[in-house]
Amino acid sequence: MNITKILSSNTQYFIDNLYELFSINDYKYLVVANITMFAGYQIRVMALAWIVLDLTKSETSMGLINSISGIGVIGMSLFGGAFSDRFERWKLLWITKLLVAIISIITGILLSMNIINENTVWILIPLSLMIGILFGIHNPSSQTFVVDVVGKEKLVQAVSFNTSASTIAQIAAPSLGGILIWLGYDISFYFISSLYILGALMIISVKTRSKKKNKKIKTQNILKEIKSGLTYSFKNPIIRPLLVISITAIFGGMYQPVIPVKIKNDLGLEELHYGYTLAASGVGALCGSFILFTIGSRVRNLYVLILSFIGFDIGVIIFGFAPSFLISILSSFMMGTGFACWMVTVPVMLQQHASDEMRGRVISLYYMTILTYQLGWFFGGYILEKTSIEFSVLFSSLSSILIAIITILSSKELRKL
Repeated sequence: MNITKILSSNTQYFIDNLYELFSINDYKYLVVANITMFAGYQIRVMALAWIVLDLTKSETSMGLINSISGIGVIGMSLFGGAFSDRFERWKLLWITKLLVAIISIITGILLSMNIINENTVWILIPLSLMIGILFGIHNPSSQTFVVDVVGKEKLVQAVSFNTSASTIAQIAAPSLGGILIWLGYDISFYFISSLYILGALMIISVKTRSKKKNKKIKTQNILKEIKSGLTYSFKNPIIRPLLVISITAIFGGMYQPVIPVKIKNDLGLEELHYGYTLAASGVGALCGSFILFTIGSRVRNLYVLILSFIGFDIGVIIFGFAPSFLISILSSFMMGTGFACWMVTVPVMLQQHASDEMRGRVISLYYMTILTYQLGWFFGGYILEKTSIEFSVLFSSLSSILIAIITILSSKELRKL
């Protein structure tokens, strides 16, 4: 088969998948809701990092405050998974989005009144913790609600396109975030709240509801539900190694404090350049998710997983040693491509191999592991302050690759996928 036929075949496959997905009316609302949520998250993370670094001049403080929301997510995720299996996911989604919007408005007001300054930056800690708790409730339902809307047979395409759509926000949001931060720290948080409100309205517009909950689940003690979810996940020969691999997210988080420090202190650039660097990662993520959407399930999941690790971790190393802004942009693109492949492949594999009764709890464990990424901000900031950019990126990347290699080699079931 020549290259023209291959391109023609893949293009038609892409168009057919897109048509099938958007023939589901509720999926359109879900995509917009996910875009706004992801854009809000992106702007919030970069705004917090820049604000704290500017006010405190401390990489450790920057890492600590950005890691706090991760503690909230990790602490609440198991309950969030149980809530997802027990209660109506649609309602959980729009309520949590509105509450996050309210906290963002409060943060903006505190910044406008100069209540948050170099002496009171600690106020951001409880605010970040509350947002983390809400995300811990929100995230499992957000992932599992996709299956309610499109069904398992279209899950790969739906998650791939969701990632593609979200990475459009990842491209635009950092550039916009850089402008918003430049205009004023408070303005960025007012804008974030408007995104979350729009996301809540989109979810309210969705007509699909979760499948009728099992009465036994509703009456069961929630701690017993959590325990049964843990037992199920760790006994499953495919889910267990995937959760172990997800823990490598902490090393991805350890590299995050490097970005503003590299841009601001090493290359001597400004907020807009920080935004452009994150936007380049978004362009890479868009390319990665577009490729996955096009190939669907025609390539083995294991191959995609391996390539995602290689792309992301090598990109991190190149970024750390980059002598110029151009190299930083190119390596950020490479990281984004690897990251998108990882973020599509792992949750799809988990949902495909989890039972309907356990899906919410399995995904909550997934979020607990990948959101060690937020904790990585703290450890990464500390290591960066005590050592160097180069040591930080080498430590995080090589540790991630080592865990992935050991897990894949030790799991025969995972190697078959």
